[in-house]
Amino acid sequence: MALITLITDFGTADGYVGAMKGVIHRLAPGTTVVDVAHDVPRHDVAHAAWVVATAAREFPVGTIHVVVVDPGVGGARAEVVVAADGHRYVGPDNGVFAHVTRTGLDGSWAITSTAFRLPDAAPTFHGRDVFAPAAAALARDLPPRLAGPATCLAGALPWPPPADGRGHVIHVDVFGNLITDLVAPAAATGAVRIHGRTVTIHRTFADVERGALVAYPGSSGTLEVAIREGDAATALGVRRGDEAAWEPSR
Repeated sequence: MALITLITDFGTADGYVGAMKGVIHRLAPGTTVVDVAHDVPRHDVAHAAWVVATAAREFPVGTIHVVVVDPGVGGARAEVVVAADGHRYVGPDNGVFAHVTRTGLDGSWAITSTAFRLPDAAPTFHGRDVFAPAAAALARDLPPRLAGPATCLAGALPWPPPADGRGHVIHVDVFGNLITDLVAPAAATGAVRIHGRTVTIHRTFADVERGALVAYPGSSGTLEVAIREGDAATALGVRRGDEAAWEPSR
C-alpha cells in the first residue's frame, strides 16, 4: 500500500489540507496519508526544507513526500517530482528540497502531464490541483519520469553549503535551539563558535547546569547550540542564517 506524507503551512482551520487528502483518496483509493506538519511558519521555505529532510529519512523507502510551502504559487517556479535516496518528493521548485537532494539526487521532472495534475488547475491552490494529483499518480505506481520532462532544480536556500568547518544556523526549533549545518559525529569534541561566543561541545543537555549554554551533536547529525531549559536563539540574539564554526579539540 502506498504511503504519502504531507508538510504544509496551511494549518487546519480552513480545510485546505482536507481538500488535498480528498483528491489523493479519490485518485488513489486505499493510500495511507500521514500528516507530518501543517504549522510550518507561513511562507517559510527554509523551515519546510529542514522539516522534510529530517522527517523523510524515518519513513520506508518508496514513501512519497508532498511539501506545500509555496509563496510563489502560480508564478515562475516549476512544480516538480524529485527522486532522491529511494524516496519521492512532490512540491514547488523553490528550495524546499535543497537539503534532501544534497546527499543524492536520482532525478527531477517538471509536472506537466495530465496524468499528474488536474485540468484547469487553480493558480492559487497547486496543493490540491497539482501536488496532490501528482502524489496520487505516484501512489498508483506511475513512474516519476511520466510526470513531464526532466529538469534541473533551480530552488535554493539563502546560504551556501558548509565548508572548512564553517557553516550557518539553518533552523531554530520551538525550544530556541540553534541547529547548524555543521555535520559532526556523535563523539564530536571541541567547541562551536557562534555570535562571538565559544560554546563547549558536550554529549547532551544534562551535562551542564540549568541555564548554561551547551553545544552538542544533534539527533539529525549536525552540531546544535542550546541553553539548558532556556531559549538560545533569544538569549544570544541569533537568527537563522547567522554564521557558526566548529573548532575541534586539538
